[in-house]
Amino acid sequence: MTNKLQERINKKEKIIEEENKKIKVLKEKLRQKSEKDIWLEIPEKGIKITTKLQFTNKKYSDILKEVNESDIADYPLLQELRNEGFKSDWKKYSFLKETWTFVPNPDEVSKANGYVAWFCMDSDDAVLSCRDYSDFSFSSLGVFLVKKISKEKK
Repeated sequence: MTNKLQERINKKEKIIEEENKKIKVLKEKLRQKSEKDIWLEIPEKGIKITTKLQFTNKKYSDILKEVNESDIADYPLLQELRNEGFKSDWKKYSFLKETWTFVPNPDEVSKANGYVAWFCMDSDDAVLSCRDYSDFSFSSLGVFLVKKISKEKK
């Protein structure tokens, strides 16, 4: 009876192990799909950008503990994409509507004084502010992340 019980246990453990492998594969597929859903590739610029704000409701100084500042979309890029959206393909860049995002501070003087920069985009205007301290945060603020990709050949 002990051998039969051990065989049953071994058989159940093997089934559990196989199911765990299947779960692991499914989780990886879901992770890959989720990553595709939040990244927009822009081959002509040689980048991809997140389409959802990341690290919302965090201080900029805390965000920099998790990502490099060079991985954060800067003001000129966001302004350029916003302008392209208004000119041609607003659907493609609609994620930029009504957003407040931290950006790397382009102003050396305010940066030296400990200020962070944020960029607000809405349908009427765009505002770049470099006047808040690094402990500034609120739920709408976050960052768009950028990664380099191979540029599209023309």
